[in-house]
Amino acid sequence: MRHYLLIFTMFCAAVLFFGCQSKVLRMLVEPQELYNYAVTEGVTCTAPEMIDGDVKTRGYADGRWIHLNLPTQKAIHRITINGTNIINAMIYEKLEGEGRWRAIMQIQNNESPVIKMRINAVVTDAIRIYISGTTDDEKKASQYDPRRGAIVPQIKLGRAFIHELEVYGFVSKEGSP
Repeated sequence: MRHYLLIFTMFCAAVLFFGCQSKVLRMLVEPQELYNYAVTEGVTCTAPEMIDGDVKTRGYADGRWIHLNLPTQKAIHRITINGTNIINAMIYEKLEGEGRWRAIMQIQNNESPVIKMRINAVVTDAIRIYISGTTDDEKKASQYDPRRGAIVPQIKLGRAFIHELEVYGFVSKEGSP
């Protein structure tokens, strides 16, 4: 048994150092750091104030949506929303093909002005956020909805805002994003 374990270990080491040297070894040896892709040239957002690098400015959502478009596909590992009134939201990544999106994170009952999320296995060139609740929402009297056949609560969505939207990925310390 020890003989097979030794052979397996040597095989893995050989593949790591010789077979996949360019990618795997570089990832293990090169120092990596998180970089905010949202502040790079060519990035667009629903409100430019959300990605200007200044937490004092405030950008407002377009109704219930916020869209962030990167110039190229990037591996995203963390999303931070600074200074927000968002309570409930869903975050989506754009998939290959036209109009295909996948939910990657849900925000529920948030009470903090800062939302930090770690995510795995997301490589995309666009993120969008659907906001379903803010601290500025106004509740109205419930009304009967004949289509549903029930009394439905009425809520007027407040204007969602974000001071700074940050989208992070790992880059080499010596290299550029």
